[in-house]
Amino acid sequence: MTAWLTDRQVNPGPPLQRATLWVLAAQAGHLVTKDRLIDALWGAAAPKTAEQSLYTYVAGLRRLLEPERGRRGPFTLLTQSANGYSLARDACRTDAEDFEQRLAEARRFQAKQDLPAWLRELEAGLGLWAGPALGGLPGPFCEAERARLESMRLTAREDHADALLRLGRHQESLDALTALTAEAPLRERPRELLMLALYRCGRQAEALEVFHDTRRLLAEHLGVDPGEPLRRAYELILRADPSLAVRTSGESALPPPARAPHQLPRDSRVFVGRTAMLVRLRALLAPWDGGDPQSVVAVTGTAGAGKSTLAVHAAHAASDHYPDGCLYVNLLGATPGVTRLSSLTLLGRLLRDLGVHAEAVPSDPGEAASMLRDRLLGRRMLIVLDDAAGPEQVRPLLGLPAGNALLVTSRESFAVADDCVQLVLGRMQRSEAVTVLAKLVGAERIAADPAAAAELADLCGRLPLALRLAAARLTENRHMPLSELNSRLRDERRALHELESGDLAVRASLQLSHDVLAGSGHELDRAAAAALCHLGVPHVPDATADVLAALLDVPRDAAERTIARLVRANLAEPGEHGRFRLHDLVRLFAVELAERRLSERDRDDALDRVIGLYGTTARLAMKLIDPHRVHPPHEFAGCEQFALTGSADASAWLVRERANVIAVAAQAMASGNSCLARSGAHLTFSFHWPLVFTGHNLDILTLSRKALEVGDRLDDQGISALAHGYLAQGLDHSGRYEEALLHQRAEVALRRTIGDPFSRMRALGNLAVMLTSLKVHEEALSSAREQLRIAREIGAAVGERHALLCVGSAQLGLGDVAAAVAAYTEMESLAREAGDAMHRADALMAMAEVHLVQEDHPSVAELYEKALVLMRENRFRGMEPRCLGRLGQAERLMGRFDRARAYLRETLAVAQGCGADYWVDFAREELALLDGGRAAPDG
Repeated sequence: MTAWLTDRQVNPGPPLQRATLWVLAAQAGHLVTKDRLIDALWGAAAPKTAEQSLYTYVAGLRRLLEPERGRRGPFTLLTQSANGYSLARDACRTDAEDFEQRLAEARRFQAKQDLPAWLRELEAGLGLWAGPALGGLPGPFCEAERARLESMRLTAREDHADALLRLGRHQESLDALTALTAEAPLRERPRELLMLALYRCGRQAEALEVFHDTRRLLAEHLGVDPGEPLRRAYELILRADPSLAVRTSGESALPPPARAPHQLPRDSRVFVGRTAMLVRLRALLAPWDGGDPQSVVAVTGTAGAGKSTLAVHAAHAASDHYPDGCLYVNLLGATPGVTRLSSLTLLGRLLRDLGVHAEAVPSDPGEAASMLRDRLLGRRMLIVLDDAAGPEQVRPLLGLPAGNALLVTSRESFAVADDCVQLVLGRMQRSEAVTVLAKLVGAERIAADPAAAAELADLCGRLPLALRLAAARLTENRHMPLSELNSRLRDERRALHELESGDLAVRASLQLSHDVLAGSGHELDRAAAAALCHLGVPHVPDATADVLAALLDVPRDAAERTIARLVRANLAEPGEHGRFRLHDLVRLFAVELAERRLSERDRDDALDRVIGLYGTTARLAMKLIDPHRVHPPHEFAGCEQFALTGSADASAWLVRERANVIAVAAQAMASGNSCLARSGAHLTFSFHWPLVFTGHNLDILTLSRKALEVGDRLDDQGISALAHGYLAQGLDHSGRYEEALLHQRAEVALRRTIGDPFSRMRALGNLAVMLTSLKVHEEALSSAREQLRIAREIGAAVGERHALLCVGSAQLGLGDVAAAVAAYTEMESLAREAGDAMHRADALMAMAEVHLVQEDHPSVAELYEKALVLMRENRFRGMEPRCLGRLGQAERLMGRFDRARAYLRETLAVAQGCGADYWVDFAREELALLDGGRAAPDG
């Protein structure tokens, strides 16, 4: 290798430094990472000092290229980033690059039948060679480049001899071919041309002897017979076929160029939507400016997403951009019962499609890939590789000459493939999915019930495969209403059974994805298969690494790697905050998988670990948000908690996980396993305060009723007591005071015989709250005083504060304002001393009620405003409706109607979101007073 800097030759340094220069020059304009450089120079035999040696070589090259910059630069030609180095594209040119461009030009002239120009470009390209390519440069990269360039040179020499023959310069061609066959005796094409050149020079016997020599050589060295082109040439020469004669001085009797191959499957007659994806594909495969296409485009997605149909449709649309044709190969990466194509088989098929005889296809994948690149040089071809198992299956085809493109479909991610643009195909738009159904089933049938059609599209996950199968069901039974099929698909246990027709089924497609992972030799793949199975245990909309770690009983980092593998396999979809979800149909398959592959005990244990994760983390979150709230004792299954760093993080976690906690708790409570049902009930109780704080009162009611059913079913009075109490609180917050009182009395009755003093104390306090709501003040005061006595006996500070609040409320209801103020004042002092923000807010609102009785509306507004600030600072959203409603009322009574209306509208919105029906009605009544003209705003 020689190097020139402007107009003078320079010494690039020792062999490895020269190799470094070549690796960078071959990829000029692109960042070459340090790891790739080390691999290119040493491969698997890299020494420990490889990185330091690399620094030395780069420093040497910088001194060579920019000597005026000194040791520290800044350098502009050979630049460095955090990950590697890059050689400026416009500052570097190699004769290898010139050679490839000459060959590309030659192929273009050949296609135009401009034989003189074809010959001229070939001679110019071959004239650039001054010896073996990259002679003396070490390393795997240079070795591969050397083989590639040498293969291209031999092909160029063959083309050169062919051009001479076509131009009637037979003796020159004969001289060139004699030297070429001596250098590469086993290549069949130069021997075929040599036979033709000898024949044209009047040496028929020698031409026939070349065939016999070739047959002997191939048999001895390769154990094969000559290929069909060589045999055909022998037969034509043997009988002196007239077609071998030169018809004119500038034309040979060689067969005319073959028609450009067009192997694409027929385009789908029902193709709907995917407009944005098609536009993107068109821009990548057939750029609007006529430039070279993107070299590799991968369409990936889950099973049944319509990847193959989209790719074929896009290929048909872009085919005009590829005058040399379109090739198509099904790689069988996800075809049941069929072995996927090996890289060598794939290369062999493509080479044979390009006219290479089967016997001439190299047995080494690397050599076959080099031959393919050589054959594609100067052409513009689109190669569609459908259903790839993953990047590894097509890796030898990456890096095709400019002008050619690979369009790949796969269930696996291609994000790591070099020079590849990946398009992930998700679910269709609902309107698109309904249109697909209309085209398959009939527009009239779909239009007759548009709501059912939209629901059917959603139940199919808006995936083309599922839509086709649903349409097949409707076509098979022309009298089946859409609503009936929807009813069947809503039943998760039979949904996948409905989505099958003959050998085509959603389940089978997903089963293959699972089985490929489960049967892999890679541990991570097998772990991903196990994870998919376990993810069918909890019936949740999405999950996190923590949940998967609990399900599998593995460390969190192992779960993270497993999730990443599922995402790469397009079986899971990544979301925000480290979350992921299974597509609806994948989730149904996972549920089936769990029931088939896991024992009942394994499923119950896995779910119990998730309950433990949620239960302990919910308590941790509440401790960070409000450490004063007390949870009933329960020993959850040991499991690593979510990592929460503060109250804001804890609040965000409660919001994100609410739907999952509710789903897991309900699933466990419905279980026939009594231990699991108990755990589900206690998860409900542990999540009570989070639901109170976030204002999800309807969830409190739903879960508490389920917990009460568990207590009754298992005859567990402890669970029944808690469920009665929490249900009573939910009903009270909803304004359903009579129902609330019934359940609270039931808890108090149970607490008289079971439970600890703290539980009895809490039940009595909540009874006082219900009685006050119903204005039964005497009994409320009695219950509150008993609560206060127990609290002080057992030293429960939080119970004492709550009891004082209840005492004050009862006293206020009985008209003893002074006693009420005294109780409230003591409570507020204790709450401030303890740092209990919730009880401070309760005390402020209680004092506001005193001022309301006294018709001191400015004080009412002032106290409620202070309470509202405390609530929002501490995220007590469930307490806001009362505060906002009373503020609106106070503002109305003070004649500040605009402010009143704003508060009341906010009350209405927040109360509706919280399920606080009493305050919804309150806000509407107050707004009616404003809107009814009973008060006119001040000027």
